Amino acid sequence: MKKKLTYQELEAQVVKLESKSENLQQQLDLANQITSESLRSTRLLQTLVDTIPCPLFYKNIDGVYQQCNDTFAQTILGIDKEQIINKSLFDLNDCIPNELAEIYHAKDLLLLKNPGKQVYETSVKCADGSIRIFTFYKASVLDEQQQILGVVGVMLDVTELKKQKRELRENNRRLEMCSLTDPLTGLYNRRKFNDVFPDSLRAAKRHHRLLNFAIIDVDNFKKFNDNYGHVAGDNALVIMSNLLQNKLLRADDYIFRLGGEEFGLLFYADDEIAASQFVNDIRLAVQGLGIPHKENNGYSCVTISLGMVTIKYTDKDMLTLYEMADKLLYKVKNSGKNQILAKLV
Repeated sequence: MKKKLTYQELEAQVVKLESKSENLQQQLDLANQITSESLRSTRLLQTLVDTIPCPLFYKNIDGVYQQCNDTFAQTILGIDKEQIINKSLFDLNDCIPNELAEIYHAKDLLLLKNPGKQVYETSVKCADGSIRIFTFYKASVLDEQQQILGVVGVMLDVTELKKQKRELRENNRRLEMCSLTDPLTGLYNRRKFNDVFPDSLRAAKRHHRLLNFAIIDVDNFKKFNDNYGHVAGDNALVIMSNLLQNKLLRADDYIFRLGGEEFGLLFYADDEIAASQFVNDIRLAVQGLGIPHKENNGYSCVTISLGMVTIKYTDKDMLTLYEMADKLLYKVKNSGKNQILAKLV
């Protein structure tokens, strides 16, 4: 038979129950506080992630998207986040072509099988239809026991950076060309000549090729300028420069504007006879342009004179060879002009 409790015993049990109730309420309050703080942290983290302008995503070990930010959803795929979460690459074939999904999945598998980091660059067709270049920064996500949980990725848009680098390279190339070319004729200038001639000498010696250097001078050019004006003189130089450039036969043949009405011709030939024929063809071609020059001492048009050295046996340097060609030109200028004087050295 159950013992009947006294009033005092009943009162003690009520106190105990009330105490347990208070403890339970405290625990509930604490749980609610923790949940509230967790929700605030989650919202804060999500807001932070969505504020980042770079596309971000996280996939679990099965390749299923567990999280992404607004930039990834809107800029890359053009859909809401809710349509991405809990789906794999292959579930989003309206946004990601299957062939690309295969490539991206293969990249993910490397990180899932071999934990680490991954950086690569690729073109991506964005939601607006534009093709942009992204650098992918991806890494394996591990738990405390170093077990793989999934893959996190950040996409950095480098399209403009690539464009600026291309423009910079092109501007540098143009600046380099400007520093090596004559602004009037577009031919290489004296600076380029000083770089090329020594290299050509070494190459000719190394490969046993016959290198030829000719200095070309326009006959009575001062009288031409005095009679027709400097604008006409510049036009004549441009016309002759185009002709000289078009006469070059090989990629390693060069024509330079050395200064004023003087040009330098650096070319290879099979023998000295062929070299002489080549420069004589140039002389005749300039005369054939028929540029009027009534003060050209016996000729009615613009003509040129040439002094040339054909380099076969000598080891003389650039300066010495230049002086030799210049002396040959001087002799031509003093003996009638519109001629060639060549020497085998």
